[in-house]
Formats: sequence, structure tokens, C-alpha cells
Amino acid sequence: MRADTCPLPDARIERVADAILIPPTAGDELSCGALGPDGRPLPMARTLLSGARFTTDPAPPTAAPAHLPGRWLFAGVGRHHFGHFLLEATPRLWALDHLADPVAGIVLLPLPGRDIAAILRRRLGPLMAQLGQNLPIRLIEHPTRVDELVLPSQGFGHLHWGHGTPEARAYMRRHLCAGPPPDGPGRIYISRRRLKDPDKQVPRERLLERWTAKAGYAVVHPERLTIPEQISVYRAAKVILGPDGSAFHLAAFVMPPGARVGLIQRRTRRDVFDAIARQITGFSDVNLTTFDALSDFAPTAEDGPRPPQMLGLRVDLQAAGFI
Repeated sequence: MRADTCPLPDARIERVADAILIPPTAGDELSCGALGPDGRPLPMARTLLSGARFTTDPAPPTAAPAHLPGRWLFAGVGRHHFGHFLLEATPRLWALDHLADPVAGIVLLPLPGRDIAAILRRRLGPLMAQLGQNLPIRLIEHPTRVDELVLPSQGFGHLHWGHGTPEARAYMRRHLCAGPPPDGPGRIYISRRRLKDPDKQVPRERLLERWTAKAGYAVVHPERLTIPEQISVYRAAKVILGPDGSAFHLAAFVMPPGARVGLIQRRTRRDVFDAIARQITGFSDVNLTTFDALSDFAPTAEDGPRPPQMLGLRVDLQAAGFI
């Protein structure tokens, strides 16, 4: 199913007694979700993934499922990649502000192959504590029946779902901005230079760092900061510049109103870039300027002559008043 044939759904919450949660398996990472007591898939438990894919409806379990007593809120799919986690595991949490009855906690379907529990402990725990209102999180690793499943619609996500529903936008800003206070420089450049995977880096980014530092920016490497520290820095900045990527998924939720934001396209996939831009303007009242001079620029060594794409980007940044 393509995302452009399935618009972002309106905010809605279903309650299903005796629902059965089905996690993905190593042999079929897309097949997961929830079944009703009659064994039929629950359509609202499908999660929009990257590449305009939805999780596919799971088959009923072949053995009796485990039992999880109580009322639990379905959060979606959890995987280790930070940006994907934000867009796939947090977009249903808006419902926590719209429930008449409390829930015992949050259930999440972890993708196989990574220790999501360890990632939650080491890095994502503070984020989920803040967005999940300190409710316990239960990772469903085997088919499990719950007494009652609270099943919200997905409030935002990849591609055409980036802008979010009003309920999801209000929830993310209210809860993330209620946490760490603004603390950081007024002008920041969000760098990808220290990411381990060369394919995720931006060509000649040392040059970009030099240009922005000379213009009074502090260079920020988000992966070197805790998530609360990132939120504090993004909330404090009045000018934010950087290449598209996961950092802007988080920053979009907390940027201060009126901030100037410069988003640099770093890859040929214009649809992904446009989706991040829509998320920024959907969740934050900011002045966004986009730059595409690097969109066809393949990664190269840091030394050597400056390619025309970098010179073009510098001209564009100067013309827009960013450097």
C-alpha cells in the first residue's frame, strides 16, 4: 500500500477486549499488529513504515498466546533507529491525554535483531518516560492476549503523514516542552559528520562547520548528547541550520516559535526531504528555508578542491542570511 493512497487518519481511539498482539519475527519483519477476539486483524494496528510501506496483517498464532492482564495502550512498532523510532513508536501516544480510564502501561512490538530493551534503558528511556507519562512499557516478543487494548490511530509518521494530526501535534509539543528547559546557544548548526556510517554523512561537512562557526554558530553533534540535552539545545536556539535527518524529527517537536530554520537537502530522495520539511512546519511555528544545492552531490573525500555544489550552497546560505 502506498502512503499517497492512504491519507493520515483523523484522531480516533478504539477499545478492544481480548485483543491478541502479534510481534514481528525474524523471518517476517513486516507482519505484525493486533487481532480481535475473533482472530481478524485490527486495521488500526497497522503502522506506516519508511518507504511508504505498512505493516501487513499477521496470521493468528498457532499456539495459545500468553496473557497480559489489564488495559494497555498500543504504541506501534519499535526499532533501534532513532528517527524511525520517533515516527513509528510515539505517534499514538497522543491518546494518553484523551482517555477516560487509566491504562496499566504501553505495549510496543519490537522489530527482531536488536535489543530494544537495552536501547530503551541506555538512550530512549527519558524520551518515552516523558511522552509516555512515566507509564511502564511492555515489549511484546511473543503472541499475547490483553484484557483490553486501547488502540489509537497513528497521529503522524513517514512521508505524507509527517505533518501530524492536531491532537498529535499538541501532545508532542506540550509534553516535550514541559521537560528540559531551554539551555544552549542562540545559533546552532546540526552536524552529521561524526556519525559512524559514511553513507549517512554529508560530503565536505567540515567545510560547512567552518563556515557556520565563523558566522557565530555552535556546531552540535546530537549523537553526543542525551535526548534531554538535545531538547534543551533545540528549545534555546533562535537559528537552526543543518542537513535533513533524524535530528530534525526531534527538533521539529520543540523548536521555539519564530525560530529561523535552514534545512539542507543531503540526498536525492526529495520525498523524504519534503516530508521532514512538512513535519517542521506542521509541528512548529517557525520560518523555514530549504536548500537543495547538495541534492545530487555524492560523498567524496574531505580534501581536494571545493566542488561546485558546495560553492552553490554557500551562495544560497549567504543570500538567505544564514551565514
